[in-house]
Amino acid sequence: MDTQPAGVDPSVDAFARSPSSPFVDGYDLESERAVLADLIASGDPDPADPLFGRYQLFLEREESLDHRKQEHALRQGGDPLVRPHEAREINRIGQLTSDGGDRMRLHTRDAMRLFLGRAVAPGESGHAMAGGRRVAAALRVLWSLSGNDNPYADWKLIEIAGRIAGIRRANELEQQHARQLLDAAREKGLDFAVLQSREPAQMSLGFASPYGYMIVMLLVEIDWLVRLVRSAVLRDLMASSEGVRRIGSAKHRCLSVFHFAVHCQRVLTRPELLPLSRVDFLPNADAAAGQRVEAARALLGVVPRDIFTGEREPRHSRRRVSRLSEAELRLLDSVPLSGDDADAKAAADTLVQ
Repeated sequence: MDTQPAGVDPSVDAFARSPSSPFVDGYDLESERAVLADLIASGDPDPADPLFGRYQLFLEREESLDHRKQEHALRQGGDPLVRPHEAREINRIGQLTSDGGDRMRLHTRDAMRLFLGRAVAPGESGHAMAGGRRVAAALRVLWSLSGNDNPYADWKLIEIAGRIAGIRRANELEQQHARQLLDAAREKGLDFAVLQSREPAQMSLGFASPYGYMIVMLLVEIDWLVRLVRSAVLRDLMASSEGVRRIGSAKHRCLSVFHFAVHCQRVLTRPELLPLSRVDFLPNADAAAGQRVEAARALLGVVPRDIFTGEREPRHSRRRVSRLSEAELRLLDSVPLSGDDADAKAAADTLVQ
């Protein structure tokens, strides 16, 4: 009995063609795979089959394409003129590094203490103070979690970066105020220099994430603010109490975002929440995923829709997601982000002790 598909030409040169074919003659490998599905499935078709010639051509073309793909891989995707031994050199290139050349110079103990933080002495009670080094490490963790497609990591990175930007704007206004006092004195004939340390502290940085450098930029600007304010106080351009208040406010603003960043990192790195990702929000997710989602909601709130769908992204992210199809975007957009408060509290109590 003839099982040949209706309308299929058995001649070898009657293959399907496609404008996107990798072959010069337009040979369409996938269309031919569909036409020859029965022969391919048999593994050893009858040579007397009318389509056997096309089957042999299919095997030749498939092998040819595989060989070309292997050559492409050996060239590391390079131009055909590139030789394999040349292409292999790309794998020898090491990761970019600053080679220890990045340094931060601080003139004030206020800024230095913000960088160091403060731990509770052994055997004593009290509250620790998060420092810049600790906060940079916490942000690096959140940055890494963004690579796991964790929407809460994305959200908190956006929120922390926004708060730091706001603090820097407030500090800039404070700097301008102190600077104007010094400039006004200069216009009257008093040229006052900004105070600086005879021996400023110098620290090598070498942070592994851009967020570490975001923190040190904040610290050097606070250091500059403290120098300007104290310069104005020393020259009687500002009252001592006002200077203390302005410096204290700047430090408080800085510490508020420091402790917030550490809190977010501690919550999202609890063992129960560590695997959290956008997949957990989908309708077909398992019960454990649902508990993670509810616990995250109870502890950190409801993630904004535009961040969940990827419309709004952190300034720096390790998330690597190819452009989503319309269907995938609709699916993400349809996922309910707010759950029942009782369910969220129960999930949080179950997962997070």
